[in-house]
Amino acid sequence: MPSESVIQAAGHDGCEVSGAVFIKSTTEQEVQFYRDALVGDSQLDGTILSHWMPVMMGTLTPGNLHGIEGAEKPVLGSDVTDHINSSVSNEKVKIVLQNLYHGFSHPSILDIKLGKVLTDNTVTPEKAHRLAKVSSTTTSGSLGFRICGMKLWGKDVEELPQIYPNMKDHITNDNDYLSFDKFFGRSLTDSTMEQAMHVFFSAIPAKHRSKVINRFHQRLQLLYNCLLDAEVRIFSGSLLFIYESDPHRWTLVENYDEADPLLYGLPDDSDEEDTSEQNDAPLSKLNMIDFAHATHTKGKGYDENIVDAVENLIDLFDRILQ
Repeated sequence: MPSESVIQAAGHDGCEVSGAVFIKSTTEQEVQFYRDALVGDSQLDGTILSHWMPVMMGTLTPGNLHGIEGAEKPVLGSDVTDHINSSVSNEKVKIVLQNLYHGFSHPSILDIKLGKVLTDNTVTPEKAHRLAKVSSTTTSGSLGFRICGMKLWGKDVEELPQIYPNMKDHITNDNDYLSFDKFFGRSLTDSTMEQAMHVFFSAIPAKHRSKVINRFHQRLQLLYNCLLDAEVRIFSGSLLFIYESDPHRWTLVENYDEADPLLYGLPDDSDEEDTSEQNDAPLSKLNMIDFAHATHTKGKGYDENIVDAVENLIDLFDRILQ
């Protein structure tokens, strides 16, 4: 299972991970956004926003796991509940989510921050000014999205192209992972973003690489259509790209389209044996995360700030696939 450090691809410090469970401190606003996103299961896969979000299992207080009505609740073993209860503080809301990295052997991870406007009206003027400057001086302002974290498994920094001067200063090697800090993404431009995406996908075996890129392209198109129907406002939300970098997992793939579906649900039973988990484990995923500054806005139409970002990402993938 991926270590906790892997999950901190773009600054997700202070998170707790145990098997299929991911716990983080959050705001009541984010909890409410997850609650409001819960709808029936009759919709086609990928057509509503909750299909792209981690499954919410509940919130935590000391000694008590509060489930959310209508949420999917996988069976949690006593070792998991003991772990999460020991991590709870009275001072902050903690949300229990599906661990999106669960089932991967060696996931490579890309966190892309969405939107030209990165703040809502709940932040301090100082923070609003700081993030406005970040947007205006990075691809957040020009493209509507920015790489804010990336981890690659099994790559050597010397193998990577030099996208910009002193790029290696923004990369560290940790337990077979190359970690790209936030300044890597902030140093990219419109003209170098395509190179950066090629670097991200370089940890996929060459035989399968174009298929995986195409799968993410399809997911982005499906998500785009979903967002056109979603009446929400999401500030500083992210898209999380995950794929398997373990070459052994790829040697087992006989039919890629069957082995890597567009969307993955939550495992039916978290107590299954490891061998069964590996057989059903994902090869790649795309999810939306980070809803601390998100609200549902019924009657106000789609979020142009986010939709434009995803449209530009689709254009980028069009060029990559040419």
